[in-house]
Amino acid sequence: MDKLVTTMSGKSYYDVGRKVVETLTAIKSLILNDCGKLFFLDAAAGFVITLPSIAAVGAGWRCDFIVKTAVTSNGYVITEKTTADTNKIITNGIHELEVDTSDDGPYNAGHTTITLVHNIAIPGDRLSIVCDGTSWHCEGHTNADGGVTLA
Repeated sequence: MDKLVTTMSGKSYYDVGRKVVETLTAIKSLILNDCGKLFFLDAAAGFVITLPSIAAVGAGWRCDFIVKTAVTSNGYVITEKTTADTNKIITNGIHELEVDTSDDGPYNAGHTTITLVHNIAIPGDRLSIVCDGTSWHCEGHTNADGGVTLA
C-alpha cells in the first residue's frame, strides 16, 4: 500500500512499492497477513518457519526470505503446515552460483521442507514462495552447492 511519507525537512512523497519487512530471529508460523512480506533470517542457530495452510491463504499469497545472518547450526527450515498440507511444495529454479557443474539446481515436484543449510547458506541467499491455490511454488538463489536442500 502506498504511504505518504514526510521527511524531517518537511517534504512529502508517496513511498510506492516498498515491501513490508520483518526480521525473524526465532520460530515463526506465518499467517494470511504475512502475504507480501520480505523476511530477513537473522539467527546463527537457525529456526523453523511454517507456511500457512493453502486453504487459509489461497492463490496469490507470497513471501520472500533473505539470509541476513549465516546459520551455523540447524539451518533455516521452511515447512508446510503439515496438519493441512503434505508434499505441496514444488521447487524449481534454485540457482546455485558456485562454479562447478555437478548437482546444480535442486528440484522437487512435491515435498514438505526447504532448508537453507547451516555452514553453507550465507547472507544474501534468498527464496521466494508463492501459492497458486493448490500448491506452493519456490524459487531462489544460493551462493554455494548444497546451500538449499529439499525434503
